[in-house]
Amino acid sequence: MKKWFFIPSLIFITILLSIVLLNQCNPEDYILYQSSDFTVFPNRIEQGEHTAIAHNNSHISSNYPGLNSKEWQLNTNLSKYPKYESNHVLLNAIYQLSLEEIEKNIAPNTTFNTGEKWNGVWTRDISYSVILALAITNPEISKKSLLKKVKQGKIVQDTGTGGSWPVSSDRMIWSTAAWELYKSTGDMDWLRKVYFIIKNSTEDDLNVVWDYQKYLFKGESSFLDWREQSYPKWMEPIDIYNSYNLGTQAVHYQSLQVLMKMGKILGKDVQKYQDISEALKNSLNEKLWLPEKKYFGQYLYGRKNQLLSDKSETLGEALMVLWDITNEERQKEIISNTPVTKFGTPCFYPQIPNIPAYHNKAIWPFVQAYWNWASSRTNNVESVQWGIANILRSSTLFLTNKENLLIKNGDFNGTEINSDRQLWSVAGSLSTFYRILMGMNYTADYLEFRPFIPREYKGKQSIKGLRYQNAILDIEIYGFGNKINYYSLDGKYYQRPIVPKEMEGKHKIEIRMNNQLPAKSEINLVDNMVSPETTSLRFIENQLLWDKKENADHYRVYRNGELLLQTEDNYMSEVHISEPSEFQIQTDDGLGNLSFYSEPLYVYDSNYEKHIEAEQFDSNAKTSYVELSKKKNREFYFNIRIPNEGKYYIDFLYANGNGPVNTNNKCANRSLWVNNSYAGSLVFPQRGEGDWNNYGYSNSFLIDLTNRNNFFKISFEEFNKNMNQEVNTVRIDKIRIIRIR
Repeated sequence: MKKWFFIPSLIFITILLSIVLLNQCNPEDYILYQSSDFTVFPNRIEQGEHTAIAHNNSHISSNYPGLNSKEWQLNTNLSKYPKYESNHVLLNAIYQLSLEEIEKNIAPNTTFNTGEKWNGVWTRDISYSVILALAITNPEISKKSLLKKVKQGKIVQDTGTGGSWPVSSDRMIWSTAAWELYKSTGDMDWLRKVYFIIKNSTEDDLNVVWDYQKYLFKGESSFLDWREQSYPKWMEPIDIYNSYNLGTQAVHYQSLQVLMKMGKILGKDVQKYQDISEALKNSLNEKLWLPEKKYFGQYLYGRKNQLLSDKSETLGEALMVLWDITNEERQKEIISNTPVTKFGTPCFYPQIPNIPAYHNKAIWPFVQAYWNWASSRTNNVESVQWGIANILRSSTLFLTNKENLLIKNGDFNGTEINSDRQLWSVAGSLSTFYRILMGMNYTADYLEFRPFIPREYKGKQSIKGLRYQNAILDIEIYGFGNKINYYSLDGKYYQRPIVPKEMEGKHKIEIRMNNQLPAKSEINLVDNMVSPETTSLRFIENQLLWDKKENADHYRVYRNGELLLQTEDNYMSEVHISEPSEFQIQTDDGLGNLSFYSEPLYVYDSNYEKHIEAEQFDSNAKTSYVELSKKKNREFYFNIRIPNEGKYYIDFLYANGNGPVNTNNKCANRSLWVNNSYAGSLVFPQRGEGDWNNYGYSNSFLIDLTNRNNFFKISFEEFNKNMNQEVNTVRIDKIRIIRIR
């Protein structure tokens, strides 16, 4: 009796233990990513008391505060889009949420709006979005949207600092988007059309923003276009034009590469662009790399002598990796060493004091997406896991793809402007699936697969109905890892995981991963920091004086771009100047954080400087200035006789009241000729709407002058057309020359 009683008891205990173990092994409790702040599960995000749950592929609920709605439910027909499925309901739901937000961003004229709060097409927004995902999901609408940003056969630079181009010059990201569309569609008519648009725009840039001495492109940071949000307050639009930003260099480099590739397909001579791109690549790697930090600096800036900001700039760093603008060793160092924070990668690091959050003190999901993509290219497992988790966290908790988030807590409340379904944030979410998990890499000749799947996302993933040129592909991927073990197309094994562009009709692809990942990778996860305040500098009675800053441990004094001394004082005595010298101060907090360099102070004896009234060279002048417009003084001549030959700086005191300092598109632009040689482009940014009494100096040129009459011409050339096309007017008051030796 005891024996028979024991057996049922044992069976009961076994069943009970099995139930307990099954409950403990609930697949929905499997952790995809966990930090001290939030956890990602296959069906939900938990962040403290806030939880967002994907109930199924078409329904997410969230209790995050401040949302317009606590529920997202799919109510759009997505049958025209590629269908993604995995064994993680959260991924499936975010994929569908993002596709629906793409649909909501399509305007009645079948172009893309930039976001819920941003109507219309913006050049950089649509371009970065096309590269991330829209060339895959909506190629025809993307083409139409890009063409909305073309005027008189050239790419439009949207309204911006000082009246747009050439102060801002990142419009050339359009080229890479146009190329991505060609690769996904194979449309030769499109290629022929966009080639000439890109070529025309490039030629203008080579005349106006390309620096033939430094081999770098001038202009504002790509996308970071709200002056004091990423630049020191003392920098005026002309200073921004005269700076050299990391991301903008990357954009121009890739645009040149695109022009070369298109030109070769069309049988054009592209040697000129190859030479310039190689010079740019070499100069960029030499001048902007920070060897002690192992990533690139934000930008070169200043006036007579330019210094490198030691802040990182995440978008620029990512583009350097994605487009192979630096070597493989540096690419890995960039991903491992660039500072990132717990809720994502900041636009730059450290932050600027006393400036509200927008680009400063903020995370932008589309930048995070480019960073994640670059991380997968360097096989950095930790960076990819952390990056995907942060993309999923924000889009799931907020039930939309927000424009930006606060660094300090990952919240969407508290930035200066924020929009739901921001187009490039939506594209960034989709790039997680297309560019990383599925590893889709388009070339001119084939579609290649390079999946990077963290162990936590193992299992089966599929995309059905993917259109690639004239083919429709159903793709299944099994396992995890960074390399493909097995690839078959229509049941036949192939060594290379590619789909040739000639393929037509419907096809099935099966990919099995190696179930292995690199053993070691790391990221530079840091607390958010604010840099010290920037001081201001003055020169009185042979003394340099500067304002003390509370958080200063000491100050660095620079003379003509070279470190002169470090001191705890806020002055430097007995400064004797034998020839013109430029001074700057940098605040050091002693913790490894540096301020921006102060506004340069150019110190020289008044005998070195000469001011000449411009109107004396205009026989028709009835004012105290000379007006240059498309109708008046298209060519303005003057001559200067000097007693001592040598090197001189020349610039012009001007007024441009055609628009405010922060927007519009009427930055005036002319060509300067010295003794019959082209010196470069003169740029006269807007200084205030209707304010023609607000005078400032143009960019300056270092020129050689002889001790006889020197002849100058300011002319309006075809490449001097600004983005307004019609209004290109400036008033020149004085001509200034300063002898330097």
